[in-house]
Amino acid sequence: MKELKSFSLLLARVSVFSLGLAALGGCVATQGIQSEQGAGAPVTDNITIEVEQEPVRSFEPETVYDLLVAELGGQRKRYDLALGNYLKQAHKTRDIGVAERAYQISMFIGARQASLDAALLWAELAPDDARALQASAIELVRDGQLDRAVDQMRKALDLQGEANFDFLASSAAELSEEDRDRLLQTFDVILKEYPDHRSLKLGKAILLQQAGRNEEAMQLADQLLQRDPEYVKALILKGRILNKLGRGDEAEKMLADAVDKHPDRPRLRLLYARVLVHLNKLDEARVQFEELLKQSPHDVEILMSLALIALENDMLDRAETYFNRLLKLGQRKGTASYYLGRISEKKGHLKEAEAYFRNVPPGKEFMRAQVALVQLMLSRGRLKEARKHLDEARNRYPVHAVQLYMLETEILVGEAKYNEALDVFDAAVLRHPESINLLYARAMVQEKLGKLDALEKDLRAIIKLQPENAAALNALGYTLADRTDRHKEALELIEKAYALDNEDPAIMDSMGWIQYRLGNLEGALKYLQQAYERFPDHEVAAHLGEVLWMMGRKEEAIALWDKALKQKPESEILRTTRERLEKQAKSQGNGKAASAPVVSKP
Repeated sequence: MKELKSFSLLLARVSVFSLGLAALGGCVATQGIQSEQGAGAPVTDNITIEVEQEPVRSFEPETVYDLLVAELGGQRKRYDLALGNYLKQAHKTRDIGVAERAYQISMFIGARQASLDAALLWAELAPDDARALQASAIELVRDGQLDRAVDQMRKALDLQGEANFDFLASSAAELSEEDRDRLLQTFDVILKEYPDHRSLKLGKAILLQQAGRNEEAMQLADQLLQRDPEYVKALILKGRILNKLGRGDEAEKMLADAVDKHPDRPRLRLLYARVLVHLNKLDEARVQFEELLKQSPHDVEILMSLALIALENDMLDRAETYFNRLLKLGQRKGTASYYLGRISEKKGHLKEAEAYFRNVPPGKEFMRAQVALVQLMLSRGRLKEARKHLDEARNRYPVHAVQLYMLETEILVGEAKYNEALDVFDAAVLRHPESINLLYARAMVQEKLGKLDALEKDLRAIIKLQPENAAALNALGYTLADRTDRHKEALELIEKAYALDNEDPAIMDSMGWIQYRLGNLEGALKYLQQAYERFPDHEVAAHLGEVLWMMGRKEEAIALWDKALKQKPESEILRTTRERLEKQAKSQGNGKAASAPVVSKP
């Protein structure tokens, strides 16, 4: 078989991932405008590494075959196959072009370990190429090898290359605080050698922003803008910092002017649009996103932002159009289907809405879609069908089984079908015996059915699995305090819960209630007042009012109950507490205050 020439000539004959990597346009784009705004997001539009023509050389037939298979795999979205072949041949041939392409593919599919491998090989084969050194430095930072990364960037600086320290810093977003501080110290050392290198100074500013040292980062950004008021990367960083500091109006003004001067810088416009969203100027933000969409008509994040803004402004038809475009692109199927279901529901197209909700795959929006679908069925009196759907969904998507069991039992509890709910819980716990959520929820249903022994068994099972589960400790302690005379036990449990979370109003309420049951009215009053201040709930109001009543402060108790009843007129505990205490007062004589309950002492 006749040998072929250089790999770069091979690339000229075969389209590179026409359905996938073609988006790279002959370069590796390490970040696009779709990246989320944040401390770690690069401040550049696209950091690109251009593909250069390598000197002509020959390849063995096996190499040619592997590379052709890789190209076909890329076209068919078999990126794993493509990457595997490229990496294999990069190491075998030690060809710069093959190594560079292997890095591009690994970056495109987010294969971190492969990216490190390919970048290091590329830098080894092309030690005088600043682009290769930069790529290897970025991957070394992501891998936590900071010293080696900085060495590579120093080499790039020595070559007089455009060393993108800003992107290196952005790659450090996931580092620990200790590692980031170490990288900052290294930046300071290199800055002494290259005090005027703006990318290095910008990189330090990004690291400071990541560390929450926004004012220091702002000072560096201002220094860079004093030297070059049109330095777009510094404008972007300053805009982010202003927005983070709550100075959105300043960010808006600065970015509006910058976008007018640099209309072709998508990341700058994207930040401006997001600042407008943050300021709730949704119409103005929509204009900017639409301009971005003209520049990048298939950009998923821009389409999503436009769809959500349109939905927020009740522009249902426009939102529907954007979400449908996402579906046609095969992107964000779950989110798009969920919101299309919501839009159809608003329009009264309930059959379409159900179909969209059913099409939401497992993922971020899956359970929201299941809840919406079930609510839709219940609103039309289809409880039996809703339960059947949930049973089928559990079998189809076992990873969501516990959540789907919880949803079904929530429906039954809402219908006061406690025995049926308990049957479902029993089946669920049989399959998932260590599910904390199922055990806790079943315990709450057993409390409603008066099955205190079963409640205690479930809560103690949770405590055995998670000895520091404050919610379970509190629930068991409160139940023992309220429904039994085991007050010493109750106090121990509630005190453990309080030691774990002394800011939880529910635990404060339990602390107050056990003190009341032990006859310590002053202690009870302190905790219950704290609980009510943090969470003015009708049950806390019932407890606090009872303590006030028992202390002879009946007018305060009545005023509190009246206020709580206005907010929760259907509250059973408020009604029964008041009736019980008023009846008790009458039986003892109107002029005599009721005494505290006779209870056991700790």
